[in-house]
Amino acid sequence: MREHIFLGMKKFSLKKLSLIILFMFFCFNVYAAEKYNKIYSFEIDGVITDATVKHVAANIERAERDNVPVLIYINTPGGVLESTRLVVQNILSSKVPVITFVYPKGARAASAGMFITIAGDYAVMSESSNIGAAHPVSSNGEDIKGEMEKKILNDTIALAKSIAEKRGRNEAAVTAMVEESASYTAKEALDLKIINAVSVDENILSILPDSLNISKTAEIQFFEPDFTQSLYNFIANPNILSVLLFIGIALILLEIKMAGTFIFGSLGVVCLVLFAFGANILPINLIGVGLIILGFGLLVAEVFITSFGLLTIGGIISFVFGLKALFDSEKSAGISVSMWVIILIISLCISLVLLIGRLIIKDFKRKPVVGIESLEGSTGSILEWDSAAHKGKVQVNGEIWNACSEKNYEKGDMVKVIVVDGLTLHIEKNNNE
Repeated sequence: MREHIFLGMKKFSLKKLSLIILFMFFCFNVYAAEKYNKIYSFEIDGVITDATVKHVAANIERAERDNVPVLIYINTPGGVLESTRLVVQNILSSKVPVITFVYPKGARAASAGMFITIAGDYAVMSESSNIGAAHPVSSNGEDIKGEMEKKILNDTIALAKSIAEKRGRNEAAVTAMVEESASYTAKEALDLKIINAVSVDENILSILPDSLNISKTAEIQFFEPDFTQSLYNFIANPNILSVLLFIGIALILLEIKMAGTFIFGSLGVVCLVLFAFGANILPINLIGVGLIILGFGLLVAEVFITSFGLLTIGGIISFVFGLKALFDSEKSAGISVSMWVIILIISLCISLVLLIGRLIIKDFKRKPVVGIESLEGSTGSILEWDSAAHKGKVQVNGEIWNACSEKNYEKGDMVKVIVVDGLTLHIEKNNNE
């Protein structure tokens, strides 16, 4: 009896075990069959702004809708901290895997770009790329002082720590990039466990872990930014914005100098409108704008006031400080105007002022084009002439004038006006006849 019961239990256990094994095998096959065979990718290239937030959100929503993982190529000098925080939120809350890739070789995930890179489920860097230097700075590029420094720094450190904790990254090394402006090469970042891998070539699929459930032969579908995003990316560039402001003011000044053309004025207004549009994307410091306008004013004043170069020097100094303070970096990370752009703009300003000055000097030296004095140098023909009195009538520019000369002329002779004396013209033979 016991043997029968034992054999029955044994048969039941074997049958149950077989079913469990079969079920696990079936689940394994289903899991393997459901590997991701496609990846949606896009790039963050340039300054991180509100436009970047919309671009990232739209692409992640598309990927979630189609149940496809996301690959983000990153190459940025930094950007607006609030926009960066929103991008990070989109990545951390994504329902599909997000891979962040600092690409290509030589690219950087500097300042605000560091937060986005480490927010990915799997963070990869290309060889020769770098990450870090995320310490917030003031609008002139220097450290923020006082209580404001503590507030902004602590808030930024907290953001870095929360991302590192969420993704299991080296919290101390991540914090150092914010607190001490530390910056690391790709290899250093990997050794410090800031990122997950370093890519030696473009085939990132070969280094992705099985835990992401992405096929090694998955198709990477790249999504180009639309026209609006491209326009945002173009305008949301500190160098482009500073050049637009300079060109806009310069063209307005040229329109004032050459009033009536409307060409310079119209183009100047377009440039200033584009600058104002960009000012809604990047945090503009109005003090910087004021210093730039003051610099223009001082350079223009140099043309009219003899200051032995002091106004020019003052204008250049105002320009340099204005351009460096143009963006309110207390609300951003890494946004600044390139020193090469500053040098170029100052050189163009000086050239423009010299050109305007030369035109103004020419205006002072130029003979009047209206009034009686404008007749000097004009040519005409003799209508009648009294040889005894050495005077007669001459037609110049369709008008009849009294004329006098020591020489005698015949009717129809061509003459040239030498001097205008009241209503009488002093003439001589036109040798160019």
